[in-house]
Amino acid sequence: MKLKNYVLLFCLICLLTGCAPFSPKPEQEPVENKTHLTMGSSLEVKNTDNRLVLIDDNSALAADGLYYASWGIGNAQPYKNKDGNIVDLYDASLYLLMGEAKTNEAAKDYMNTWLEAAKTNYDILEEKEMTFQKQAYTVVAYQCRSEDNPYARGISAFAAFGNSAVCAELTCQNDFKDDLESILENFLNHCSYISNE
Repeated sequence: MKLKNYVLLFCLICLLTGCAPFSPKPEQEPVENKTHLTMGSSLEVKNTDNRLVLIDDNSALAADGLYYASWGIGNAQPYKNKDGNIVDLYDASLYLLMGEAKTNEAAKDYMNTWLEAAKTNYDILEEKEMTFQKQAYTVVAYQCRSEDNPYARGISAFAAFGNSAVCAELTCQNDFKDDLESILENFLNHCSYISNE
């Protein structure tokens, strides 16, 4: 169980510090832009926002029970990341991380660990509780402080439901004008949660 916790924490820290890939590796087949996505046995996503294009879909990222997907908004531009690789950088990107645990308490621990990682890695501007699809979330808005992160600001939502936890992170470049909270709200209002207790 400890190994799984470390893997989950590592994956989220990668997301929260701008290390997440901005698009699939060039040698991979392009991801089909599906409007409906099922993650594990706990989460169904119906993307109704035509601006959000699915760019990465991993059924299991690093260990059993850890799922990841990302969407991009706008036209992708080449960007050299800190590892020297050229990746696609979008005007805004939405990352979704979901972990399935053995117990409700373990899922809450995942969520709290991810939330604390966000508070450590970002300059938090606002924190509040919000509800989407009858699911309570802790939502934080922030400025990105890492020089390695090409995004300027973002908003993330954290929740635990049943034996699962979720983190949805929407980050954007400085000149992105659309309202991040309304984009995230629409996305989460089209997520359905299936209890796996």
